[in-house]
Amino acid sequence: MSGQRNREEVVNTQLALLISTLGVTADAETIHVHGKHRPDVLFQLRGLRVAIEGKFSDTPNADEVVLRDARNRVRAGIAHIAAATVYPIALRSAPTTKVLDTLAKSRLRYRIVTETFEWDEWFEGDPASLMGALRRAQEALTQDDIVEQTAKALNVQLSGVAKLWMGQAGACDRLSTILGIKPPKGETPEKAEARRETAAKVSALVLANALIFQDQLAATDGRVAPLRKTEKESDLVGDISKHWRWIWENINYVPIFQLGERVLDELPVSPHTTLAVKSLLAEAKSICEKQAALRHDLMGRIYHWLLHHAKYLGTYYTSVSAATLLLKIALAAKWKQDFGDPVELANFKVADLACGTGTLLMAAAQAFADEYIRKRAATDRSLEPKDLSTLHRTLMENVLHGYDVLPSAVHLTASTLALLAPDIAFVRMNLYVMPMGIDHGNARLGSLDFLDGSEIKTQIALDYSQAETLRTGASMTHVTNAKVPKLDLCVMNPPFVRSVGGNLLFGSLPDERGAMQTELKQRVKNLSANVTAGLGSVFVALADKHLEKSGRLAFVLPAALATGEAWGPTRKLIADKYHLETVISSHDASRPNFSENTDLSELLFVARKLASGEKPGRTTYISLWRNPRSIHEAMHLANDVEHVGPVAAVEGVGVTSVRTASGKVAEMVTMPPAAGEEIWQGAIISQAELLRVSWSLQGGTLRLPGSDKGFPIPMAPLSDLGELGYDRRDIHDAFEISHDDWSPYPAFWGHDAEAVTTIAQTSTARLMARTKAAPGRKLKSATSVWSKSGRILVAERLRTNTQKLVALGFSEPVLGNTWWAVSTASLDDGQIKALLLFLNSSFGIALYFARRVITEGAFVQMKKPAWASMPVLDVRSLQPSQLAALGAAYDRVATQPLQPIAKLASDKVRIDIDDTLCKVLQLPSISPIRELLEREPGLSNREIAPRQKSSMTAEMDDGSED
Repeated sequence: MSGQRNREEVVNTQLALLISTLGVTADAETIHVHGKHRPDVLFQLRGLRVAIEGKFSDTPNADEVVLRDARNRVRAGIAHIAAATVYPIALRSAPTTKVLDTLAKSRLRYRIVTETFEWDEWFEGDPASLMGALRRAQEALTQDDIVEQTAKALNVQLSGVAKLWMGQAGACDRLSTILGIKPPKGETPEKAEARRETAAKVSALVLANALIFQDQLAATDGRVAPLRKTEKESDLVGDISKHWRWIWENINYVPIFQLGERVLDELPVSPHTTLAVKSLLAEAKSICEKQAALRHDLMGRIYHWLLHHAKYLGTYYTSVSAATLLLKIALAAKWKQDFGDPVELANFKVADLACGTGTLLMAAAQAFADEYIRKRAATDRSLEPKDLSTLHRTLMENVLHGYDVLPSAVHLTASTLALLAPDIAFVRMNLYVMPMGIDHGNARLGSLDFLDGSEIKTQIALDYSQAETLRTGASMTHVTNAKVPKLDLCVMNPPFVRSVGGNLLFGSLPDERGAMQTELKQRVKNLSANVTAGLGSVFVALADKHLEKSGRLAFVLPAALATGEAWGPTRKLIADKYHLETVISSHDASRPNFSENTDLSELLFVARKLASGEKPGRTTYISLWRNPRSIHEAMHLANDVEHVGPVAAVEGVGVTSVRTASGKVAEMVTMPPAAGEEIWQGAIISQAELLRVSWSLQGGTLRLPGSDKGFPIPMAPLSDLGELGYDRRDIHDAFEISHDDWSPYPAFWGHDAEAVTTIAQTSTARLMARTKAAPGRKLKSATSVWSKSGRILVAERLRTNTQKLVALGFSEPVLGNTWWAVSTASLDDGQIKALLLFLNSSFGIALYFARRVITEGAFVQMKKPAWASMPVLDVRSLQPSQLAALGAAYDRVATQPLQPIAKLASDKVRIDIDDTLCKVLQLPSISPIRELLEREPGLSNREIAPRQKSSMTAEMDDGSED
């Protein structure tokens, strides 16, 4: 029809329809057409929000107007990626019924804007080309860890500044006092130097943080000087100090600017001081150009790197990517609240009782923002800047609660959260510095004081001793009563310290440690927690006390939670009172952890508190083959997990894989809920098919991948065949070791991977019965300990990529220091040989692997209760002919060296053992099990799925251009 003149809204609608056919089908229901005060088109692409802003080319200054709109969507946080798009004039006059076809063939002009970069040029192409450009932008964001890049650059500056100040011991001691880093009694010169270095670096970080915040405030408050103006001042240090005082006295943000002013005032007047502040200001300017980094706990990341005393406090802080993944999955669950309604959201309470620098709270705020925008877009509610301001105010003043014992960490939490909306002056922020230490003879345990109730009263004066409760907010820091509301969500990465080994509970307070440990033991007596597992176990019980029915726990904890004996009470607490919804474990050989500055294996879990009478449902286990390195990679993964569809069951067939452009990143499987202290087997095996094998073997059935046929195997717990002996401490309490004396107590000492290569072994030392107790220990009866020696030793700990044996055989009873003795008095020689073959076969390794306690990658442990309950071949049920065949095989292979356990698929001796067992027990070949085992990163310490080149990377390598 002549005179047809389509409005932009019509073309936007058709573009949204077209996008739904161009590979965004999984998210098609989230494609929305808005306009005016909302993006023209808004949809999700692999977990990231994408906005398209469109204008016809005949609009005055079309390029400039639409690019400004796109930038504003990203700057406001409504989208992670935006496309400024200019429609050709021909679309204005296209017949209504032909708009879609015409649009599909049209040449659009477009330019891409993202959180971390912006294309320099305009490009032309059809809508399919535009979608290709958006996918490449998403890939680039996923691979671009802007936080880590920025953090490393700033860390270099902080180290340089610290070197300038380190020679001034007096200044560093004053800075240490300001930051609450209290020197202990009897501090050695080396520790004093480390403390001063930490104080210098953290002080430099405080200054950089305040400079960045100043520039952010300047963007919305004309009274605040931008950094470009500040750097021109003649008395740079003095003028900054005065300006910061004016800000905290007249505007807000005392924790940020008052602390910064105090740091500046303690620095001597010298060229070094001026040079240091100039370098920090220059770096702050550079960081302010990278707004994405400021949205993702940049300061927290650096703070984690700076703390020399982290190991004493157990403060291994959550990585930003892990926090993003955990909170995205937790908030994507089914909640009764409408997260798009600020009124409903205001009644939703989230707390981190060991918040550190607020990484998990920051991730929670961003996950809430994602849900808020998604739900409002889906129901056509407004998405104007004022709506986002309402969201941020609600989150900071009503929803988020943080508690920690480190004042400097909580101050950074306040600034990190405030940076999400620096233009908003919050009335309050529910952040508390908790008391830790001895207060008038009473032990104060930080957030663990909430074990006694939801409110902590204190009457201590403010003196930086950490023996007071401080309320830290956007505009105040004062002594107050700390409160924990009834929680809907408790997020936490608790301190890792334990009561055994080198991890000392309350080790940061050596003078008060004994009294505090005694107090903690008293308080946990009636809790479902075990201090031996560490404070993490206690913090789970604490969170449970303050969680509402149907509320959720979202925790980062050591991987030992899944199988460790000491974690049994925590597993039982969760099994009895929660639906364990999701467990995420990393099998990425180069990144088994979810925290910074540690190589210890960890896991994430989300559990919902059951209503009265409710039964727990199945658990989804997500085994990460590649642990996300960046925020956007984590968002992509969380989105894929949410939309993966039905997940394969361990009792069924098939594999649920999660893939990205660079290859497979995870497998998912569901399992029945664990009961009582049962282990979380799905968390420690990366491949669903191997998990099925182990699962069926536990029940006495061999089920090979690809087959639904089961082959019965006579099985029994190891404890039915023999009694396990004493642990190394008991042996130490009863005996001393000698390599040149004779005694009636032979021993096998150590586990040298190069020396211990065969099943059959002989003693390497003698045990000498003690006549008096070892220092600090009680004397144990040598006769009693020796009564549980055995001809079989099973490994207490293994490094599976170097060591070869799970079990050793001897011609006489022995004890070992890194082994558990198995006393098999009821078994004859043939049965012992058969059992040793089974334990060192692929059957035994698969069963061991499924019950191990992961410490760090391929370094694993197996405690006595786990060994005692482990199903093994019931050699008592075998026929004489079967025992004879297995005995002959043992005699043949017992002195032949084996390869490391991780190389079992190519180990001829191990294959011989497997084949003999299969022949005697009338089982099919188990070569698929060997292949699966050898692929396991937890066995080999190698990546199971090396990162492939993405399409974008491949194009760059080929030299091709868009």
